[in-house]
Amino acid sequence: FQTKVMTSVYYHSSEKSGFDHRCTYTILGNGCIKVENDVKPFGELPILPKIGVQMTLRGEFSDFQWYGRGPHENYPDRKTGAAIGHYQSAISKQYVPYVNPQENGNKEEVRWAAFLDSAGEGLMVVADDVLSVTALHYTAEDLAQAAHIHELKPRRDVIVCLDARQLGLGNGSCGPGVLEKYRLYPQPVKFSFSFRPYSQSAGDICFVARLKMPI
Repeated sequence: FQTKVMTSVYYHSSEKSGFDHRCTYTILGNGCIKVENDVKPFGELPILPKIGVQMTLRGEFSDFQWYGRGPHENYPDRKTGAAIGHYQSAISKQYVPYVNPQENGNKEEVRWAAFLDSAGEGLMVVADDVLSVTALHYTAEDLAQAAHIHELKPRRDVIVCLDARQLGLGNGSCGPGVLEKYRLYPQPVKFSFSFRPYSQSAGDICFVARLKMPI
């Protein structure tokens, strides 16, 4: 058994530029959901900070595991020192306390990520290729509106960003900006992943992540 749900969201500004996001959800009887994204920028847009989707999970899913680069935050031009492997951490430990609050905690080249509760049950996200993944108790707006760390109040919910690509960091504070090969220009992008329920009774999480979805 399976069913498909297709959505189309049109984001635009007064300057007649924005994004056309079309998403197809293939929902299976076993609880798995295949998510296929097709994002098309239009009009005149600047270099983008990132392009992807965001979701909110309940706060009890605070055990974060992933297979990708880690254990510390890393970005397209700051990832050589972050080895690819299986990592585990609490969501509360993902925040990096920069003096000037800003988006942080990204993980590059993530094959899969899991968000589990204290019983080891929860949600897995398995990429068809790789994703950039961030999981924090703050939204991008929370971080942008705070001028100092003490102004931040963590949410109970978990804010998860699943990005097809991220802009590099560069070194604009005391040197050159982002190198050309790490710039994120507004170009069409397609990316897909699957949502899968997980419990410890299903077996080793790394093994379960490698199973092929029966679509």
